[in-house]
Amino acid sequence: MKQKIQICVLFLCLAIFCGGCQETPKEVQQRMENYGENKQIDAGEISYCTVEELRKTTRSDINVELDNMTLPAKLDFSELEGIARLELSFEEKDLENRENILDLFRIDEKSLQSDENTKIGRQVVYDSATDKKYLAMVENGFVSYVSGVSYDYIYEKVQHKNILKKYDLDLDDISKEHVEFQDGKAGIAEVRDLAEDWLEKHMPIAQCNYIVSDAYVRELETSEGSRKQLSFHVEVSYQGMRFNSYANEVAIGASQVEVASYGIQLNYDNRDQMSFFSNSVGRLKIDSAEKVSEIVDLESAIRLVNREVSGFHQLKIDKVLPLYALYPKYNTEKELISFPGQKVEGRPVYAFIIIDGEENAEFGINKENACKVIFVDMVTGEVWTNIG
Repeated sequence: MKQKIQICVLFLCLAIFCGGCQETPKEVQQRMENYGENKQIDAGEISYCTVEELRKTTRSDINVELDNMTLPAKLDFSELEGIARLELSFEEKDLENRENILDLFRIDEKSLQSDENTKIGRQVVYDSATDKKYLAMVENGFVSYVSGVSYDYIYEKVQHKNILKKYDLDLDDISKEHVEFQDGKAGIAEVRDLAEDWLEKHMPIAQCNYIVSDAYVRELETSEGSRKQLSFHVEVSYQGMRFNSYANEVAIGASQVEVASYGIQLNYDNRDQMSFFSNSVGRLKIDSAEKVSEIVDLESAIRLVNREVSGFHQLKIDKVLPLYALYPKYNTEKELISFPGQKVEGRPVYAFIIIDGEENAEFGINKENACKVIFVDMVTGEVWTNIG
């Protein structure tokens, strides 16, 4: 059974990080192939702006005649502090500093039960049914902690019944929303703030911040009856611009490229009781940031999407976010995403996000199951998508 929990947690994280995508529709693919053949975008189609100008741009500033696409009523880039080309990498020797994590989760290093090599590097594991606690740490910075009700769920002592509520915090107001935990009612916004503070304090990424982007209220069936659990998906942000967690593969014409989907998963059994933490399959760090002072403006990006992707079927854009698309760099074709020291390029994009499905995972939150994206590179104007 100990092997089961390790495999379950690791493959959950791999699934969240490296899920698949479907084939692009033939009509859209042909349309994009024509674009791909003409790498030189007509200069008259693109205008440029500064970061400050983009920060002040609102929906009322957009004047584009749309063919078959609708935009959200609100476009907000006010939180942007800067835009850059990022060079990132996964940690290489994170186990050398494992004492802080062991102390955080109150685990004696002498109690670690395994120290072995995995596909993503050297790993140490603690698993105790007595105190219902599991911890896995890998040298690339991966940390997975399971306890409480989440531990019982993985050991099949608790059953998932239903997802009672789903909140997209970019779109939904949670200021008055609550969850009825076993030990009493708590505001979701309050727990959200506690989660972000905990991450900033105990799992810091230099120069970056954490933003809870999604929240689910789940109902679980335990031996003592049903109880509620609150799950969060958390995004990493650099200067007000988040890392992509919406897609893992995009295409331009016949050319497909892998993009990394990076996010944090948390479960809360009670207001102050976190029972699950996972940082995907490793911890990224920023090695360098090359400032970008001039970018494709939003109106030009909308015009490009309207031309290259819409026109064959209705596109309802639910939100537009500035994101960093993360492009992994491999030394060989056999390497798995997030090997220790692996380089990742972060490129700024406009992300046009379409919510077109249901995300009903029993554990964790995988936004790729319910969203499609169109990326417009802020520097080059290239249009990439996983619509299909």
